[in-house]
Amino acid sequence: MRLKKVESVEISPTAPFNFDATFYKPDHFTSGDNFWEPGVRWQTWLWQDKSLGLKFVNSGSVQKPRIKVEIFYNNKLPQQFVCSLIEEIKYRYNLDLNLTDFYKQFEKDKDLGPIIKRLYGMRPGHPNSLYEYLIIGIVLQNATVKRSIQMFKALLEKYGTQLEYDKKHFGVFGVRVV
Repeated sequence: MRLKKVESVEISPTAPFNFDATFYKPDHFTSGDNFWEPGVRWQTWLWQDKSLGLKFVNSGSVQKPRIKVEIFYNNKLPQQFVCSLIEEIKYRYNLDLNLTDFYKQFEKDKDLGPIIKRLYGMRPGHPNSLYEYLIIGIVLQNATVKRSIQMFKALLEKYGTQLEYDKKHFGVFGVRVV
């Protein structure tokens, strides 16, 4: 399915915000449904029974964060749909998380201080749905990472929807809500 850009929305996360440390977690295995390069993340998303392509672009700084979210789909999307999608993105990536108390308590800690300095503004995130986490859990059972990647991609190709947007190819799958 070839998608075209239909909407662009700006999000202002709470400061401090580290785009790359939030949107790229190198401990996750490559799965064919997302891609990251410094300052940009592409992610497929199934929302309200619509397979979407999302492109997140860092358009701010750590202290004045801004994220441009480009939404790819085949048709114009209702404003209510876009608003609910943006709220879900904020929730899954913890974009409204206030880290002030955490930093006050631990930034001078001898063990945590250097880590906090390096990852300052990073948010814990959970961009996948519960269904996607269950699939990941199944393919990780008693298998090497290489084999898990192969199984996940095979499931995505067989049961997912192949999307093309912004000159990239990804798969998306999840439980379709009726």
